[in-house]
Amino acid sequence: MKYAGTFKIPTYAISMLEYGDVTGLTDMDIELVNGFVYSNFPHGYVVDWTGIGHPYFCRHPEFGLEGGVVEADFYHT
Repeated sequence: MKYAGTFKIPTYAISMLEYGDVTGLTDMDIELVNGFVYSNFPHGYVVDWTGIGHPYFCRHPEFGLEGGVVEADFYHT
């Protein structure tokens, strides 16, 4: 695996990125998450949720509107 970087991921996207669970997400949320994945990790990824216990407010997350995020290290597979 190759380290891709640390990303500020909106808290609403964690379940989809980790488990593929889209429960409670709007079509726009799903589109934004998929766009992030397809743009950055077209061949797959592994994620280490380094900040899972410490969400914070961010004006510029990796995708979507400002809001709560957690930091996560992503790796290319």
